[in-house]
Parts: sequence; C-alpha cells; structure tokens
Amino acid sequence: MRNAVRIMRLDMRSVNTRSSILFIYLITDLVTVALAFSPMQKTAFLVGFGGLIGGSGACLITPFIASGQRGLDAFYALLPVRRRDVVNGHYLFAVTLGGLLLLNTWLIVIVLHWLRPTLFGADLPILIAFALVGPFMLLLMSSVQYPIVMRIGYEKAPYLIFLPIVAAGLVSGYIAGSSNDLLGPQGVFSARGYPLLGLSLAGGAAVFLVSLLVARRLYGQRDL
Repeated sequence: MRNAVRIMRLDMRSVNTRSSILFIYLITDLVTVALAFSPMQKTAFLVGFGGLIGGSGACLITPFIASGQRGLDAFYALLPVRRRDVVNGHYLFAVTLGGLLLLNTWLIVIVLHWLRPTLFGADLPILIAFALVGPFMLLLMSSVQYPIVMRIGYEKAPYLIFLPIVAAGLVSGYIAGSSNDLLGPQGVFSARGYPLLGLSLAGGAAVFLVSLLVARRLYGQRDL
C-alpha cells in the first residue's frame, strides 16, 4: 500500500507541474461565483460545475502523458515495485481527485449560499447531493480510460482516451433525464430519488473495482 501511495503522489505532482489542480479549481470557482451574480439565467452558475468536471477529467490522464514522455513505466520496472502497486497508485489518484472535486464543489455551494441565500432556497440539499455527479463521472471515465492506457499506453491511442469523457457525459445525462421522467423535475436528487442515487453510486463503485482488477491483469501482461 505504501508504494501505491507513492505512485499516487507522483501522479499528483505530474499534474501540478503542468497546471495546478488548486489553480484550476480557483479559477473555475471564481467564474462560478461571477455567473451566480450575473444578470443571466438563475442556473447559469451550473456551467461552472461543468467546467470543474471537465478540468478534473483532463487531469485524470495527465500522469499517463507524463509517464509516456519520461518513460516512467520502464523505470518502475527496474524498481522493487510490484506492477499491481503501480496500478493501485493510479486508481488511488483517481479516487483522490474525485474527493478533491467533491470537497471543492461543496465549498463553492456553501460560499454561494452564504453570499446569496435566495439563489438556492430550499433546494440547497438537492444541490449538495448534485455535487456527487462530478466524482461519479470521474469514476466512469477512469474506469474506461485506465485499463486502455495500462495496456497500450497513452501515446498509442490519444484520441481513444478522450472518448470516455463523452461517454460519461452521455450516460450521466441519460440517467438524469430518465430519473426526471420518473421522479419529477429534481430526479434522483429528491427524497424519492435518493435510493436510486445510492444504487447508481454503488454501481459506479462496482464498475470502478472491476476496472481496477482488469487493469492489474492488463498491466501485468504489458511488455515494458
């Protein structure tokens, strides 16, 4: 587990070397606050949440770009580090990134509610639950992306790696639209929809775990 944490830290460092995660979140948060006080539609600030998810999704693949450029996989093979620890470290990075996204989203929601209490009103609990969408999408994206890059590397299929970003958006949108038809305008983010929300999150976690096991096997077969 210690080696996996070290790999996760290296992944985080490779992202922050190119563009700090905290800087990305800060800029997006400022845009979100500006939209919340703009004369645009009341829901315009939700565009900022989309930016947070998009920026985090781009960060997911950054460690693999850096690894391909620096030949880190071959370097790891020379160290007393098990291949499964390398895979575990990358997945731990994805979980950490999801946690940072969730905390940042909750923070900006609380700040907006403090600055402009009338913006959310009674919908504040719904919006806090809505913050789970970002980490859920990151789980789906990494679950598809990571086995691919573990097996063939980023440099061999750069465009294929970004397809899960589109797929995750389509899946999340379909779930939200279907839930709205069944449960009302607030969909799974309502008292009636919370059980369905829980099942969706549990399903995402199960997919993530299966992806981790598949990635371990594929990376173990890879010729470094």
